[in-house]
Amino acid sequence: MKYAKRFVFCFIIHCFHLAGWLMRQRPRLTGKEHLKNVPLPVIFAVTHDSYFEIPSLSTVFQRLTPRPMFAVMAKKDFLSGHYLSTNFCGNNLFLRTFLAALDRTGIPTLIFKLLNVSTVHRPFVESTLKRADELKQEISDQITHFRNTISQGLSTLVFPEGTTWGYGGLKQIRSSAFQLVHDTFMQYRTKVYILPINVKVDRLVQGCKDIFINVGRPRFILLSKEEFNEHLRECLLRLHTITFSQIGAYYLKKLSLMNARAEREITLTRDMVTAHLEKVVANVHRMVENRILPAFDSRLTERKYLARKVKRFIRYCKKHGYLVELQNTGTPGTYAINWRKVLADHPAKAFRKLNPVGYHANELVSLGEKYIEPLFDLPLKNGASPARTSHRLPA
Repeated sequence: MKYAKRFVFCFIIHCFHLAGWLMRQRPRLTGKEHLKNVPLPVIFAVTHDSYFEIPSLSTVFQRLTPRPMFAVMAKKDFLSGHYLSTNFCGNNLFLRTFLAALDRTGIPTLIFKLLNVSTVHRPFVESTLKRADELKQEISDQITHFRNTISQGLSTLVFPEGTTWGYGGLKQIRSSAFQLVHDTFMQYRTKVYILPINVKVDRLVQGCKDIFINVGRPRFILLSKEEFNEHLRECLLRLHTITFSQIGAYYLKKLSLMNARAEREITLTRDMVTAHLEKVVANVHRMVENRILPAFDSRLTERKYLARKVKRFIRYCKKHGYLVELQNTGTPGTYAINWRKVLADHPAKAFRKLNPVGYHANELVSLGEKYIEPLFDLPLKNGASPARTSHRLPA
């Protein structure tokens, strides 16, 4: 029975890998050396911006030695019966209909149960009619459940930020990982190691999505709650990967701020964007080599690779209304920036979905604006300046 359950568990993980391939995800795994001879049980502490990248986490499992069984600490909608249709269809009506039908079969919920998914209330996010003491007791019972599974040798996957809501960058670290490590050690004298994993999606490019998964060294942390959470936060920050989407988004935000202060619209061409971003990437590369900034997609230093990213970024921005192609300018492929859309603000719950460019720009800024802003200022001042036109976008 034990081996049959393990076979089913590994088969489901393989299906997640296949789902990632069908979703045109390209996992880029860094830190493979930290997945060998991992001390068990372990807590996989993973950053969490959206549900999109979850299938690519199967790449981590496939590289693990040994490959442990694990439980998943998730929010309520994993077992709600409408998880797929709520989180994976976007505005695609056909896909929404198909996934809703699949949800109604109960198969996704069964798969999640076979993956040992258990849900934890998130009182800092979810509204509830329950009394505070009742909710507190439920959370305590759920943490006890995970602690007991760890004491029995089962590893755990947690999302320490506890939510996908936010304005970009690493969110506040919640106390679930601390409670599991601290309580298990105090009650059972069992050391539970943390394996920090930072996941970033190169989302603002049309077509296939590169997903950068950076795995840190497993570590046993026994500190006070505040020190533990801060230490885990620093570990995850050091594993941040700077993607083209973050660079392109901040570039567009900088130009939008210039545009908002100008009397005439700034216009761009693909060649102009490529020329500016080549200089920005060179600056970022230098800062990464000097260990002032964390890792980045080093292939961006290749001109052909960067040019392809720029092309796909412009297509994405055209499709989503951040760039508007101008007609009768005498230069084909000339674009005006919809700077109002780039700089638009929204509540934290909806910001990533309603303004993904703003969200990814904030991701880059979260590494320290005093480091980031000068990397863009010099290319914009000393490079070919964006053209200006009397054209105005509709208000």
